[in-house]
Amino acid sequence: MAVGSNNLHSAALAMPADGENRAPQFFKVTASVTFALGVVIHSTRLLMGIESFLRNIFTPPVDVAFGLLILFAAIAGLLSWRRYTGGRAGRIGYAFAMFMLLVSVPIHLRTLWTWSTDYLLIFPAWYSAIEVPMFFALSYMVTQLKFDDASGSRR
Repeated sequence: MAVGSNNLHSAALAMPADGENRAPQFFKVTASVTFALGVVIHSTRLLMGIESFLRNIFTPPVDVAFGLLILFAAIAGLLSWRRYTGGRAGRIGYAFAMFMLLVSVPIHLRTLWTWSTDYLLIFPAWYSAIEVPMFFALSYMVTQLKFDDASGSRR
């Protein structure tokens, strides 16, 4: 019996922490939702106009909440990086998605200190017009990334 419990103990030590097991799936979900919300946010901004959008929809609490979602996706993406098992094109897409997330964190979370979303007034409408299809593609792409799980099999 002591041998069996020792083997279980050894197996438990070899397994990654529970958070590490879930990081790739958490990344795929949070990043996909983040990019999909980016599509909605930028589309709404184009339809409403920036001033009305900032006054009525994208208020400081919304910006901070969105920034926190981006932060969670970025952290999960960083924790998942070594677990990626797909091809080179997927790695390039993953790297670009991570770049977009990591750059966006300080942009959106700055609202915690300023309590203003007026910084968005500097972005022209064409910026949102480019972001909409790009975020749509990124939202789908991150769901297709392949990661190994704790047993070494791909998901």
